[in-house]
Amino acid sequence: MIEKTLGIVLKQIKYGETSLIVHLYTRRWGRIGIMVPGARSSSKNRKAYLFQPLTILELDIYHKANRDLQNIKEVKNHSPFMHLTGDPVKSSVALFLADVLSKALREEEPNEELFDFLDNHIQLLDVADQGIGNFHLYFLLRLSRHLGFNPEVPPGGAGLWFDLTLGTFSPAPPPHGLCLPPELTSLLIRFLSVQASELSTIIIDRQKRIDLLDGILRYYYQHLEGLGEIKSHKVLHALFD
Repeated sequence: MIEKTLGIVLKQIKYGETSLIVHLYTRRWGRIGIMVPGARSSSKNRKAYLFQPLTILELDIYHKANRDLQNIKEVKNHSPFMHLTGDPVKSSVALFLADVLSKALREEEPNEELFDFLDNHIQLLDVADQGIGNFHLYFLLRLSRHLGFNPEVPPGGAGLWFDLTLGTFSPAPPPHGLCLPPELTSLLIRFLSVQASELSTIIIDRQKRIDLLDGILRYYYQHLEGLGEIKSHKVLHALFD
């Protein structure tokens, strides 16, 4: 039976001479894998361009429960990007976010609220004309809400330390030492408090951006068992130099 869904591309893997295995986060089933025969062929009908990171697709799938790879009947671009693929900064941010999502989203269960969050924010990144250098920090903190370990914004916030193991704020560093110091904690609280349209109001130098991203990733490592090493953020460090 053919079933329809929207899906967001997380990653693709070359398979054989011309095919692709593509991992998607779908609105209907959560994470799935699909086989795309001939996607890399020399034919005019090749479809590899559709499976770039974070592309939002409309899919007709021969879905079978408990199957590792699903087969597709039809696929098309649901929301063609205006700027994301042609802008080197945005495309680098997209690669990084897709890397994180590919490792973090492992549930083969539907979560429409999470899917809609991803859909909306990918499209925000595509059309944004300011605050791009801050978008990945904002996105990761918003994503943590949907993954179940978001920090709660504390009252006040000056002089606080952020405990990476508990996800809490305190006036003194925790004894285990896994924390962000007050300067980075203040920035973290600002990112938790702003809307996407306000990202350009956060002025942050290169080193603080690197340190804050490293801190957020360490927070992810503490709360997502088996996340795996994320290396693509090093590209962002160079990009925003």
